[in-house]
Amino acid sequence: MSALVTPGNLRSALAVTRSLGRQGIPVTIADERRKSLAAASRYCQASVRVPSPVRASEAFVTEIREAVCRVGYQVVIPTDDVMLAILAEGRHQFEGLTALPFPDVEAIQIAHDKAALMSLAEEKGIPAPKAVVVHNPSELSEAKRLVGLPAVVKSRFSRFRRGEEWIDGGGTHYVHTPEELELACRAVHAAVPFPLVQEYIPGEARGVFVLMNRGKIRAAFAHRRIREKPPSGGVSVLSESVALDPKLQDYSCRLLEALKWHGVAMVEFKRDARDGTAKLLEINGRFWGSLQLAVDAGIDFPYLLYRMAVDGDIEPAFTYREGVRLRWWLGDLDWLLLRIRETSPPRAIREFLRHFGRGARNEVFRWDDPGPALEELSQYVGHILRGTIKRSHRTARHA
Repeated sequence: MSALVTPGNLRSALAVTRSLGRQGIPVTIADERRKSLAAASRYCQASVRVPSPVRASEAFVTEIREAVCRVGYQVVIPTDDVMLAILAEGRHQFEGLTALPFPDVEAIQIAHDKAALMSLAEEKGIPAPKAVVVHNPSELSEAKRLVGLPAVVKSRFSRFRRGEEWIDGGGTHYVHTPEELELACRAVHAAVPFPLVQEYIPGEARGVFVLMNRGKIRAAFAHRRIREKPPSGGVSVLSESVALDPKLQDYSCRLLEALKWHGVAMVEFKRDARDGTAKLLEINGRFWGSLQLAVDAGIDFPYLLYRMAVDGDIEPAFTYREGVRLRWWLGDLDWLLLRIRETSPPRAIREFLRHFGRGARNEVFRWDDPGPALEELSQYVGHILRGTIKRSHRTARHA
C-alpha cells in the first residue's frame, strides 16, 4: 500500500496526504520544490524532486515513471491541472506499473476547454452562461450583442500547452464597457489565442464534488463559499458543507456520464440572482482547494479514490454532516486586505468578523500535524519580504 502524490505545495495535496497517511498508507510527495506543504506533514513518508511539469513535461513524466518503477507505488494521484493532463497523455507509459485513477486524455481536454464544455452542456440540456469565442477583432461587436455587458473575458483554457511549456491562460477579466471588452480580449489573446466572452452571472457560486467510476457516481458532496479570494470570485477561503442539491447533482452526473469520467471532479455552478437558475461554469478534473472540508464532514474522497483504484470499486458514499465550516486562515487574511482596498476599513473588518466565531476548523493548521502551517507561514512571509524588496529597488531606481 503506497501512493505518489504530485505536486506537494497545494492545500489539496496536503489534504490527500493527511487522509491517506491516517489510513496507514505511505505517501511520497513528488515536487520540483525541496519544501512543500504536504512534504512538511508528519503523514508524508518521503519526498522526491522532479523536473517542473510546466517547463519540461516529458522529463517530468519520465521521472515519475522511474520513481514508480523504483518503489512500486500502487497509485499515482495528480492534484494539479497541468500534471493531470500530462500524466493522462503519458498513461501508456504506466500500464502494468501503477493505477492512474483519472480520466482519459480526451475527456480531460473537453473538460478543460470551456468552449467545448459549454457546447456539451447545451447538448445535455444544462443551463450555462451565454458565451462566444472571439477569433478576430471584427467579432467583438457581435460578441457584445449576444452576451451583453457586463461580461467576463477569459481564456478557453486555464493553462495552455505551447510546445514543451505550459502557460497561464491570461486570467479572468470583468468588463463593463466596449473599451474594456476590447482591452481584455487583447490581453487574453496575447496569452492564449481566441478568448471566450461569457455572460456575467451575478449570484452565489455552488460546487458539486464527486467521485466517478467509469461514468458512474460513487460519492458526492456540496459546499457553499462564504468568502472567496479575490472577493469578486475565486478560491474559497471560508466554506461550509451544505445539502446536495438534487438538480445540480443531476446536471453534474449528466455531464460526467457523457465524458465517461473516472476519478474525482468538481463541477462548478453559479445560481443566477436574476432568475434563480443554476448555470454551469466549469469542471475541474482534480482535487479542489477546500478538499479538507469534505474529509472533515465525512466524505473522505482521497481514501475512497485510493480504494477504488486498488479494489476496482467502492460502496457509494453520500452521507455527511452539514454545517461544517473550514477556514483557510492566510487566504482569509488576504480577503480582508483586498476588501480594505475596495471599501472602508471599518466595513471590511465588520464583514470579516461576521463569521469569525462560528467554529470553522483551520484548513492548514492541525494540532496533530503543525508542520504544514509553519511551512505555509514561512512561504507567506517570504513572499511579502520579496515583494517589499522589489518595490524598494524600483523606488531607488526612480529616485
